Amino acid sequence: MFLYQIQDIRMAHILLATDLSPQSGFVAKRAAKMAELWHAKLSVVHVAERAIVAYGGEYSLPIEVEFEASLKERAKKNLAKLGKKYGIPEKRQYLAEGSIKANVIECAEKISADLIVVGTHGHHGIDVLLGSQANAILHAANCDVLIVHIKNK
Repeated sequence: MFLYQIQDIRMAHILLATDLSPQSGFVAKRAAKMAELWHAKLSVVHVAERAIVAYGGEYSLPIEVEFEASLKERAKKNLAKLGKKYGIPEKRQYLAEGSIKANVIECAEKISADLIVVGTHGHHGIDVLLGSQANAILHAANCDVLIVHIKNK
């Protein structure tokens, strides 16, 4: 009965928000399966974290500009690899930098996503008090959000 109810829902565009970790393949597989079931477009976004900044006097400079560029290039390659595996064309692969929540929400709005699929590892200790990126996306999104729990092995 649940499958019947899901088939009655129409999602035309799904946005997969990924951290490109090895565990994120589990979330990508779920998003791709839903896109297949709904005959929906699937897009993917990865938000790269900014490099650590060293403070000295009045100026602050990134510790290693080349290191940051290499991280971005590696993220771009991993995003392309994920896109190839799940049939996501390059024009629907997005790489952003900065706030994860803000960039995922902005991307979802830009492409008119009906659903954002994002994974969470579950949190313990201080992370529970601070909240997770998935929770932040859930509460800020203007569309449906599916949070996939990634089990740590």
